[in-house]
Amino acid sequence: MPVVVRPRDPRDVDALVAVLAVVHEHDRYPIVGAHVEAGWILEPDGPAWVAELDGAVIGQAALQSGVDQVAASALGVGPAEALTLARFFVAPAARGTGAARSLLDAVESYARGAGRPLALEVVAHNEAARTLYAGRGWTPLGSYAARWFGDDGPAFEAHRFVLPTVGAPRPGDVERSGT
Repeated sequence: MPVVVRPRDPRDVDALVAVLAVVHEHDRYPIVGAHVEAGWILEPDGPAWVAELDGAVIGQAALQSGVDQVAASALGVGPAEALTLARFFVAPAARGTGAARSLLDAVESYARGAGRPLALEVVAHNEAARTLYAGRGWTPLGSYAARWFGDDGPAFEAHRFVLPTVGAPRPGDVERSGT
C-alpha cells in the first residue's frame, strides 16, 4: 500500500508518541527524552499532518508560526511572515517508503497556498534529513550553536534551511540582466 498523508487528528497522538519514542532511541530526536510526550508533539501552533502506512501512523510534520531573524533575513521577510517546519519525524522502520517526502509535499503545498516561505532547523548529526532538504531545493544557511534550553543550557550544532515561496528568488540567487 502507498503512504497516505492526512491532517493530524487528536486520536493520532498516542500512536505518534509511540513512534517518537522509537525515533528518539534511534536518532536522538528529540534531543531530550522527556520531550517524548503528547505536549511536545502538539506544541506547534500551525497545521500538522500524519503519514500512515498500511493503516498505521508512521510519522508527522507540523508547522509553527514565525521564524528566527536569521531565516527571516535570508528569506527577505519579517519573522512573522514565514512558517517553521517543526516536529517532523518518521519511524525508522518506515524510512524509504516515501513517507518523509510525502509529508514534506503536504507542508510545502500548504506554505505555497498560503504564500508563506518556510524555514527549519535540524541537528548536525541528522545527515539524512539535511540531505533530504537540500535535495528538495531547501537552501542551507549554515550551522550554528543552538541554545534551545537557554543561555545556561547545552549548545547543539544545528543547521538552518529555508524554502522561499514559489516564484520568489532564493537566497543567494544573483539577478542577471541581458542586453
